[in-house]
Amino acid sequence: MRTALLFTLTAALFGHDLYLRPRLFRFTPGQAGTVEFHNGEAFPESQVPPVLARLQGTKVLFPNGQQPLTGVRIVGQAGFGDFKAPAAPAFLVVGHTIPNFIELDPKKFEEYLAHERLTAASEWRKAHGESAKPGRELYSKYVKTVLHTGAPDAFVTRPTGAKIEFVPLADPATKKPGDKLTVQILFNGAPAPNLHVEAASAFGKSVKETPIGRTNSQGQIDIPLDSPGLWKLHAIHMQRRTDTKQADWESHWASLTFEINP
Repeated sequence: MRTALLFTLTAALFGHDLYLRPRLFRFTPGQAGTVEFHNGEAFPESQVPPVLARLQGTKVLFPNGQQPLTGVRIVGQAGFGDFKAPAAPAFLVVGHTIPNFIELDPKKFEEYLAHERLTAASEWRKAHGESAKPGRELYSKYVKTVLHTGAPDAFVTRPTGAKIEFVPLADPATKKPGDKLTVQILFNGAPAPNLHVEAASAFGKSVKETPIGRTNSQGQIDIPLDSPGLWKLHAIHMQRRTDTKQADWESHWASLTFEINP
């Protein structure tokens, strides 16, 4: 579980995890639906609304096409977007934010790196004498959720072409509590090894957050599905920028949400 101290750090300075929170995961074709953009570390609730001006590419993807989310707006602490369920057994809703700059003082930046287990960046700073320098970073966030109108479908196991994304290697609708779901993280379309993955699940009033581990050489990792309900996966890819005029580091955040039936 994340500590109150680290929550305070990220809440005040880094803008939280961004993820999609559908209130329904199953629809009939043509049914009106709404998906929520949640921002924060109080999963599954949203604490801080996303910045609409930075949200891009908010759309529904299905085997024969795509459609934009409509009426994207802020209500209270969350973002909302509307759609009509396509005539497809399974479909995805995706979106991302444009890069945003942040600068943290050395101590807070190192705390953030430790919090997110971005050890390679911390070790690089130490090896190059930068641990006492502020952290100058560009970050962007990519979100995806899996929805259905019918039977499980392999469409949701196909990459969407996002800069970074979780790709489930099986439709989550085929899984039950006690199963494992293998996912692959792709960055620029290639497997992303050694990324730390965290999972969170919510069923009724029970909420659990679990560090899963690091992706293997193929960017894959098994997620133990120990409960039904809403699931969220989270990972960050961070790299040193070759052009450091604007920032020294650039991170790309990925999240995937889906439902596991009892």
